[in-house]
Amino acid sequence: LYVTYKKLQQQLEFLHVQEGYIKDEPKNLKNEYLRAQEEVKRIQSVPLVIGQFLEAIDGETGIVGSTTGSNYYVRILSTLDRELLKPNASVALHKHSNSLVDILPPEADSSISMMSKDERPDVSYTDIG
Repeated sequence: LYVTYKKLQQQLEFLHVQEGYIKDEPKNLKNEYLRAQEEVKRIQSVPLVIGQFLEAIDGETGIVGSTTGSNYYVRILSTLDRELLKPNASVALHKHSNSLVDILPPEADSSISMMSKDERPDVSYTDIG
């Protein structure tokens, strides 16, 4: 009977320790979540470059065309909604690493098309007169 009592007492002590851990866990997770949000804001606050999303390679990388005419193989920020990443979508790239850090709203597309290089016409000045 005494042995059973001691085993139950140990189980009770173990359950109290688990209860304390479980009570602290949401607070720790919330702090970790806030730190991760701050890190994402920090990454997105660096001066950004505008580009166009061309195609996804896999879930973490893709090909992006910048306004200078160059295409880049870039990493995609894990917090971005992949459903919004469609070909020719306007995106913001990290200035130094060219990582894709944000998806721009569709109304930003007109400014990108004006900034990109146009095709050279096949008409010369002599043809015009």
